[in-house]
Amino acid sequence: MLPEISNKHYESFKSMAAGWIHIGANCVQLVKADEILIRCPDSAPGKGKLLSVDSQTSGLTLRVYGLDDVRWIPAAESMLEVFVSLIFSDADLESLTAALVETQDRLVAFYELTQATRRTLDMPTLLDLLIKESKHLMGVDGGFVILREKGKKPIIHQVSDTPLHPAHIEAAATLYQRDPHRHIFKDSETLPFSLRNVMMIALPVRDEISAAVGLFNKTGNFTTPDIKLAQAIADHIGAQVENALLHKEAVERVRLETEMDIARRVQTAILPQAIPRVKGLDVYATSIPASEVGGDFFDVINRSDDTLIFALGDVTGKGMPAALLMSMAHTIIKSASRNMPFTHPHQVLNRLNHDMAADFSNVGMFTTVMLGLVDCSSCQLHFSNAGQSPVYFIPAHAEPALLEAQDIPVGILDAMEYSTQSLSLSTGDIFIAASDGFPESSNPAGEMYGYERMKAALSASRGLSARQIAEALLADLNSFCGTYPQDDDRTIVVVKFLKPDEKKAMFIENLTIQADYENIRLPCERLRALLAQANIPEETAGLCELALQELLANLVDHAYEGRPGGQIDVRLACDRERVAIQTEDAGIPAEVDLNDIHMPMPEELAEGGYGMAIIRLLMDEVRYEMVQGRNVWTLNKKLK
Repeated sequence: MLPEISNKHYESFKSMAAGWIHIGANCVQLVKADEILIRCPDSAPGKGKLLSVDSQTSGLTLRVYGLDDVRWIPAAESMLEVFVSLIFSDADLESLTAALVETQDRLVAFYELTQATRRTLDMPTLLDLLIKESKHLMGVDGGFVILREKGKKPIIHQVSDTPLHPAHIEAAATLYQRDPHRHIFKDSETLPFSLRNVMMIALPVRDEISAAVGLFNKTGNFTTPDIKLAQAIADHIGAQVENALLHKEAVERVRLETEMDIARRVQTAILPQAIPRVKGLDVYATSIPASEVGGDFFDVINRSDDTLIFALGDVTGKGMPAALLMSMAHTIIKSASRNMPFTHPHQVLNRLNHDMAADFSNVGMFTTVMLGLVDCSSCQLHFSNAGQSPVYFIPAHAEPALLEAQDIPVGILDAMEYSTQSLSLSTGDIFIAASDGFPESSNPAGEMYGYERMKAALSASRGLSARQIAEALLADLNSFCGTYPQDDDRTIVVVKFLKPDEKKAMFIENLTIQADYENIRLPCERLRALLAQANIPEETAGLCELALQELLANLVDHAYEGRPGGQIDVRLACDRERVAIQTEDAGIPAEVDLNDIHMPMPEELAEGGYGMAIIRLLMDEVRYEMVQGRNVWTLNKKLK
């Protein structure tokens, strides 16, 4: 039979119910066979969400209105069982009441701690909350947290009116580290004199970090419930600390990725955006960066109508140091090539080595560089190679030859004097400089692409244009590597020697734009300026410009369907016989039969689709093809 519920029981129930009210309940009831024995608040009818638990031994039911989170069921069951125990244990009523009040205080404090820690990912704030709540609940003078990471100085965070010396904290942590199964240490042991007693609890964080919580100088002795409560708090805070560490790492990773992305953009921006035109030469250069910022660079500079300077280099290493040194080396080469009076390329390398040897030496790095000068008037190519490989010379009617570097890289010796070699050029001869990202690329089986395979690929494509030679090599390399990720930059410069009268339609203006309406104006302006420079009649220039505008608008609407992020490569060319326009994009393949395009009737114009008909009407040749997964459109306008 259920004993009579006394005023003390009633007050005890109200005390426990206050905890539930504090966390959001609107009414807490004790029920026996649908009879409400106690209700808190007294006037509250109880409504809304309901959390209900039963006691099999007493037949009592605890109803908590306003909460339905199943995670609170264990706490509700515990409350009910504790209250039942109170009713049936009159002899221990006073002691149990005191224990329950303390339990309630700890429950509310622990709840407040969990709520507070959810709102912050700041490490010092989390540790402050851990120590302050533990200090409040256990009546200690103070507390500390010590974190040890291998190879780093320990981090100590403490809260106390009389802070401990860090050496004393490390001494206490050392005692605990020697015997991690023991939690309580007294002044009779080897503790510093300022510590009467201390309780140590491990703070669970990642394996590479050792962390512990210490609470010291409690009036009386630490008890087993103290250890369990401290362990519960430490477990919760440990999870939050882990979240804070992950958040900090994520923020740092985003910051680093942002900086690396900016560095990649800057690195790309300082490379030539267009290849200059020199009569008698077909030149193409490109750099395909790996995922990291690297040290590859190239440049192509025309000193006169028949003289071209080109350079390719690779700074050792990766990341920001290599990128910074690459930028410095590239700037010096560009400045010297344009402004310094020289007759042989090695003079520029001497200048580069003189200016940067100390910088490279200070960081233990160097750079390989190949610098070439082509004089079309004398059909001579002069080059100086400071450790750069591979470099190939492909005569028009002979086997390709790998040219070994004749000098050491820049930045190794201060007083190094570089040398120049010369080649006589004939029509069809090809000179190629590339970075080691080509031969040293690997496939999934671990095999390297190698110099011989690269040589064979170049030989097979020697009859193509400079751009096509580079693209064929890259296609063969990508086929060889398959799914294996690119782990180094791939940079290449291709120079093909032609007779001036054989140079028909070299593209002399190259640019890449974003596929949106705001950017299609730039290629049209470039085309207009190019045709004006070539003295093309205004009427013809206007027709070509309109055709280019219609083509770009079609690519924005149909190839990319108006989606942002797409890019379009535009190449423009003009000579005495024709105007050539070519675009390349990675959008949706065109499903169009150019032979079946006609100008719509007036009643059909509202449906669209007449842009390509306008292009066909304006240009003499319109050609579409898919090349290596990319859409290539070619428009030609014959000149009378």
